[in-house]
Amino acid sequence: MEWLSLVPALAVCIILLIVPGLLVTLAVRMRGFDAVALAPAVSIGLIAVSAVLAPIAGIGWALWVPFAGGIVTALVFGLIAWGFRAARIEDYPVRSRPRGRKKHAGPAGHDDVERAPWNSEAGTGESASSRGSFRWTGPGRLGGDLVPARWFSRGQLAYWASFVIAALVMLRTITNAIGAPGRFSQTFDNNFHLNVIRYIVEQHNASSLTVSAMTAGGGAPTFYPAAWHDVVSLVFMSTGQGSIPMATNAMIVTVAVVVWPLSVLYLMRSMMRFNLPTVLTAGAVLSGFAAFPVLLMYFGVLYPNFLGIALIPAGLGLLINVLRVSAIRRVTTIQSILLGIVVALGIGFAHPNAAMSLVIMTVPILLVRGAVQIWRAANRRTSVGVVIVQVILIAAGLWLIWYLWGIVRPEAGAATWGPATSDTQAFGEALLNSPLSLTQAQWVLSILAILGTLVVLYTRRNVWLALVYGVLIYYYICVRWLQWDQDRMWATGVWYNDPYRLAALLPVAAVPLALIGTHCITQALMGSAVVERWKHRGPQVLGVVSALTVILALALTQFARPLNDMVNASYWSYYASEDAQLVDSDELDVIHHIDDYVPDKDTVIVNPWTGGALAYALADRHVTAAHTLYTPTDNAKIFDGSLNQANQDPKVCQAVKDDDAKYVLDFGTDEVNQGDHSGAFQGLQNLEESGVAIPVYQSGDAKLLKITACD
Repeated sequence: MEWLSLVPALAVCIILLIVPGLLVTLAVRMRGFDAVALAPAVSIGLIAVSAVLAPIAGIGWALWVPFAGGIVTALVFGLIAWGFRAARIEDYPVRSRPRGRKKHAGPAGHDDVERAPWNSEAGTGESASSRGSFRWTGPGRLGGDLVPARWFSRGQLAYWASFVIAALVMLRTITNAIGAPGRFSQTFDNNFHLNVIRYIVEQHNASSLTVSAMTAGGGAPTFYPAAWHDVVSLVFMSTGQGSIPMATNAMIVTVAVVVWPLSVLYLMRSMMRFNLPTVLTAGAVLSGFAAFPVLLMYFGVLYPNFLGIALIPAGLGLLINVLRVSAIRRVTTIQSILLGIVVALGIGFAHPNAAMSLVIMTVPILLVRGAVQIWRAANRRTSVGVVIVQVILIAAGLWLIWYLWGIVRPEAGAATWGPATSDTQAFGEALLNSPLSLTQAQWVLSILAILGTLVVLYTRRNVWLALVYGVLIYYYICVRWLQWDQDRMWATGVWYNDPYRLAALLPVAAVPLALIGTHCITQALMGSAVVERWKHRGPQVLGVVSALTVILALALTQFARPLNDMVNASYWSYYASEDAQLVDSDELDVIHHIDDYVPDKDTVIVNPWTGGALAYALADRHVTAAHTLYTPTDNAKIFDGSLNQANQDPKVCQAVKDDDAKYVLDFGTDEVNQGDHSGAFQGLQNLEESGVAIPVYQSGDAKLLKITACD
C-alpha cells in the first residue's frame, strides 16, 4: 500500500507525458490509439525544447510552459497539415493504384488486426485457408496503402487491451525492481541525476544548454541532455510535497509502464496487421526482456538512455512509414515529417546516443528502400528518373549518417570501457538475450525472435527489421569483443564503449521480431486441421486461442528466472543497506538529520565519492561537490586540500566564511564503485583530531561535523 503515496506524482507525470503531445497528434489529424501512442514521444520533444527556449525568452521553468508549447505547436502544425491537405499533397508521392481497385482499408472495424485464417483477409477478400494449413498471412506488400484514421475500432480495442496487460505486468515488475517509492539507485551517476533536479528547481531553468553549470565550478556550462530531468523537475515542483527520489520513481514507472508499451505497440501497428492473439500477447512479450527496461535501472544508473530507448520504437514507426518500407501505413507523409521532427528532438534531448542508435538503425532501412526502388526500375514498375533521384537522396542520407557518426559522440576520456569476452560469447549473449551473461538465456523469447527473423527473410516483407536486428547484434559483439587497435572507439564510442547501453537496445528489434514469430505460430494454429473443424465457431475459437496464448506468454516470460534475476539485482541496487555503494543506512540517517543542525543557506563540505553530495538533493543544502565528476570552485579546492589546517592557515577560515560552509559530512573512506580518491580530499581527513571540527550528529561511523576552528 505504500506505493499509493506515489499516485499524485504519477498522475502529474502521466499527464505531462500524454497531454502536450496529444494536442499535437490530434492537430495533424491522427486519431484513436495511434494519436495516444505517439503522444509521449512528442511530449518529450516539446518539454525538452520548451526547456531550452524558456530561459531565452526570460520565462522561468514551470508546469504551464510545456503545455503552452504544446498548444503553440499544435496550432502551427495543424495549419501546416491543413495547407498540404488543401493542396492535396499531404501524402506525396501518392502511390498509384490500378484502375478500379479500391483503397485497402479492410472491413469495418478490422483495419488494425489481421483476421483468422478461415475468414477473408482484411481488404483482400481472399480465403487464407485456401492456401493450406500453414500460411503466412502477414505483412502484405512493401509500402502498403494508407489506412484511414479512426477514432475507434474493434482492432484498436485489442491494442488498448494489450496496453492494459503490458501496463499491469510492467507495474508489478518495476515496483518490485525498486522496492519502495522513496528509494533511489545506489549507483555512480545518481549523484548527478538527483542533484540536478534540485538545481533546476532552484534556478527555475531546465535548459539542456545550462544544467551542467551545477558541476562546472563557475565555468561555462556544456550541453547535457536533460529531457529526463526536465520532466522529473516539473513533477517534483507540481506535487508540492514528497521527495526528489519519489518524483524520479514516478518518472521511472511512467516510462516503463506507459511510454515503452505505447511506443512498441505503435511500431507494431506501423509494420503490419497482426492477428488478435499476437496483439494481446504483445503486452507480455514487450515486458518480458531482462535487457530492457530493468537493466538500465540496475546499472549506471542510466535514466537518460532509459528514456531515449523507450522512445525509439515510436521513431522507427514514423520512419518506416515515411520511407514506405512497411506493409501498412498509419500516417501521411506530412504527418510523418512534422511529428518525426519533434520525436527526433525528444530522443536527442533524452540522450544523443539514443538518437544515434536510431540513426544507425536507419541505415538498413534506407538500403532496403533503395534496393526495392532499383528492382522496381529494372522491372519497369517505376520511372528510372524517379529512382535515380531517390538513390541520390538515399546516398546523401547515408553520407550524413557517416558524418554524424564521427562527431556526435562523447570525448574519448569518457569512453574507457574495454573488451571483455570473445566474439562467439558475445554473439550467444545477443542471440539468446542474456545481457553480459548477467542472466540465463531467455529461450522462449529468443526462439520467437529467431523465428520472426526467418519469417521476414522468407516472406521478404519487413526485411528491414531483420537487418536492424543484425546491426544491433553486430555492435553488441563489437562492444564486448573488439580491441582498441581494431577501431573500437570508432565502432562503439558513440555508446561510451559501454556494453550495457547496447544490450538494452537489442529488445527494440527483438520484441517486434518475437511478435512476428508469435503471429506465425498462432496463424498456423488457427489454420490447422484440428481448429479448421471448429471454424463455424470462429469468434469462440479465436477467443480461446487468444486467451491461451496470453496466459502462456505471461507464464513463460514474467515468471522466468532471467527476468526475476534482473529484477532482484535492481532491487538490491536501490536498497540503502549497511554496505550500500553510494549512501548506506547510517549515512542516509545523517543526511535526514541535516535539517536539524545546518541553517538553510549554509553550504555543507563533502567528498562526493563517499555519498555526501546527495545532501543537496535529499536535505536541500548546498554542497561543495554535487557530483563525483565536477570542477571545484577556488574555495572548494581549499577545503579539499587544507580544511584540516584551519588552525594554521587563515585562508581556510576566510573560505569558510565566504561560503557559509560551517559543516562537514564525514562518511569515512568507502567510495562508490570501490574507488580511492582520498588523495584529492586530504583536507577532509582527521578533522576532529586536528581540532578543526566536532560531531553534532552521528549514526554508526557516519558523522555531521561542525567547524569550530573558525568561530
